[in-house]
Amino acid sequence: MHKKQRTSAYGLSIIMLASLVLVLRATSQAQDAPASADCAGKPYGTAGCPTRQATSASQIKPIHCGDAILQESEGEQCDLGRFNGLSTCSTNCKALFCGDGTITPYLGEECEPTKQEVYVLDAKTNLLTTKMQYTEAACGRTCAAPQCDNEGLCEGGCQWRFLSACASSGNSVSSVAAAEAGSLSSGVSATSSALSSAAAASSELHPAAASSSAASAFPIFSARCGDGIVQAQEECDDGNIVNDDACSNACTRQRCGDGIVQAGEECDDANRVNDDSCSNSCQKARCGDGAVQAGEECDDGNKTNVDDCPNDCQAAVCGDGVLEGREQCDDGNFNNWDGCPNNCKLPVCGNGIREGAEQCDDANRTDNDACSNACMLPLCGDGIIQSGEECDDGNKANDDSCTNSCQKALCGDGIVQIGEECDDGNKTNDDSCTSSCQKARCGDGIVQIGEECDDGNRNSFDTCPNSCKLPVCGDGVLEGREQCDDGNQTNTDACPNTCRLPTCGNSTVEAGEQCDDGNVADGDGCSSSCKLEKCGDGVIQKGEECDDGLSNSDTLPNACRLSCRKPTCGDAVVDSNEQCDGGKQCTPECRAMSFIDQNQTTLTAVAVGLLLLVLGFGIAMRRRIIALFSARKSGNALPHTASLDDIPLDELELPWHKWK
Repeated sequence: MHKKQRTSAYGLSIIMLASLVLVLRATSQAQDAPASADCAGKPYGTAGCPTRQATSASQIKPIHCGDAILQESEGEQCDLGRFNGLSTCSTNCKALFCGDGTITPYLGEECEPTKQEVYVLDAKTNLLTTKMQYTEAACGRTCAAPQCDNEGLCEGGCQWRFLSACASSGNSVSSVAAAEAGSLSSGVSATSSALSSAAAASSELHPAAASSSAASAFPIFSARCGDGIVQAQEECDDGNIVNDDACSNACTRQRCGDGIVQAGEECDDANRVNDDSCSNSCQKARCGDGAVQAGEECDDGNKTNVDDCPNDCQAAVCGDGVLEGREQCDDGNFNNWDGCPNNCKLPVCGNGIREGAEQCDDANRTDNDACSNACMLPLCGDGIIQSGEECDDGNKANDDSCTNSCQKALCGDGIVQIGEECDDGNKTNDDSCTSSCQKARCGDGIVQIGEECDDGNRNSFDTCPNSCKLPVCGDGVLEGREQCDDGNQTNTDACPNTCRLPTCGNSTVEAGEQCDDGNVADGDGCSSSCKLEKCGDGVIQKGEECDDGLSNSDTLPNACRLSCRKPTCGDAVVDSNEQCDGGKQCTPECRAMSFIDQNQTTLTAVAVGLLLLVLGFGIAMRRRIIALFSARKSGNALPHTASLDDIPLDELELPWHKWK
């Protein structure tokens, strides 16, 4: 009984626990669903949005990278053998394309566009996943992103673009809806299937979270090859039914050896036989591919024509006239005594074996013995100084520093050498060829026959002119120490008989002189220019105040007068410091008179007359004036007196008239 109750209790507990789990799970789904939708369009890693478990991609070079065989199990994306690093495949067997984050000048890239991983909702399943988008600046300098079509084929991109200048507040960056990184790579280059497979790998839409706790929010949908989503068991899925692109219709990556000629492949015979017509790198067999094919004697896989296998993949043959393989020479004959012996090896002088064009070979490096270091017999002109030779320049030129008799060239040996004008084989210095082997000429410093002098210079105005003839005064040629030479014997013209120019002050009146008193002093009657001194000659002589020559004038203001006197007041010329000069209105100091000065006599007479009139009037009226002052002083009224108005004018003018 108790056991049944205990079992029932256990069952009830399990049912309740399962119900609780279902409720919590439903609650979690209800909470996560709107959160996933909110993450769409946001950058990957946004807080509150699911993330994948971190993985690290190895950058170690795969062990078989470079063998021209694609080893995907080792992480190879491509393998072009010796062309890795020189094409769309890197030296680490990683596909190179515009958008891979590495600037590859070989692909014509100038830059790499900025990428950003964002959350998106899958169009078919409505599940949250991620994809790569490119960001492109809306202004300023930006790296252009590739342009991709609906099939994932991309062109262009990875080139700098210069947009309008950005505002000072900062650069504006907008998200450009570009193709996913993998789709981009599939259209950048179609030179190898390995590049296409790498593109397909990077075009996958990754679930945003891979942890088991989020499995309910991101369920695994059913796999369908061709739906454009890489599912389990699929290597790629490009969403089309084209079988010869980077992803086959079986959703497997195309590779060399699958029997399908892909872009970048010349052939594909679906085998791993490397010495047939199609190599394991899916390239047509050719000389230089490293595999010995039918008709080839060798193939070392390089373009070096001077190793054991020439570039024609045929073993080298000495004597065929073609320099190849290990041959040092090949003249196409079997003459063992020319420049190329029959073993096609260049002769080695000093090995004790006479071969090729050698005249001898004494197996030593002594150059001045019976056999030179060039394996030639000694002779004058072989470039080696032997016994009895002073020099040996190895040529047949007799006029250089070493003669054809291997003797050093010198002046007097009778051979005209370089730098010599003549060589008469003697040491006579006054003949036509001097002892310095130069032709005799005027100016060589040697007085030759026919020369009167030779001072060794080209100065024609010293004691020996350039004609090597002594100068003669009067011959009409200016030379030597002559200052002039007019070709005559007239001593009073511009050139005296001394052929020296006239000199004022030598006490001799010569051409152009009016006098010459033996000095160059002015004011003594003969000027310093040997001209007779006089007023008006422009020189202030003794007794002259001034002398302006032709500018002297008796009418111009401020001018020196014709008498060589300075302008003065009274010379009837108004100068700059004078107001007038002469006339009634001008003072003796040449100042203009004022009105008072001009009418001084008249004004004086008027003043005297007025004074006399006032004095006479005072005398005539003295009594009345006295009486007037007396009455005022006593305070009495003035008696009626006659005023001046009562006096007739004719009586007023008579001072002797008396009033009663």
